[in-house]
Amino acid sequence: MSADFYDFDEKRRRAAEQWPGFDPAEALHWSKVLLRHSPDPQRAGIKAQMSEAINRGIPVAGPDWVRTADSARADGFNPVLFQALHESLHTISKESFRSHPGHRQVTFKTYLPGTPYESELWSDWPKIFLTDGFDARTATTLTLLRAEPKFPRPHTNS
Repeated sequence: MSADFYDFDEKRRRAAEQWPGFDPAEALHWSKVLLRHSPDPQRAGIKAQMSEAINRGIPVAGPDWVRTADSARADGFNPVLFQALHESLHTISKESFRSHPGHRQVTFKTYLPGTPYESELWSDWPKIFLTDGFDARTATTLTLLRAEPKFPRPHTNS
């Protein structure tokens, strides 16, 4: 048996185990995107090991990655759209919107932060971007703006 056949078989097996319901190529693509935009905090060393596996073509999954990909996929996202959303989100200061997920980012002392995927916030984004024809940043801004009433202003003592 050639090494290439073994590598392909191993990649397929790992994808099936870690990414049920995803074909190996899609699992690998989601792995690449979620490595950069993880829904949960991760240690840098773990992310480096995950990155090495992904670079070898092996799909990997952090604790909430498959659930995140499943939810995002149900909302109309694919890995490319998910990446576009996050790239546009990084251009918008979290201070600009109470609804910005940066306010709900999960951090631990020695971990890289994670930002949970919120289906109730982002489910319309693919339609705004793809069907309504807005660019990614505008679609993100409109989505955050529409969600503002769901995030009350903090109370002040004045």
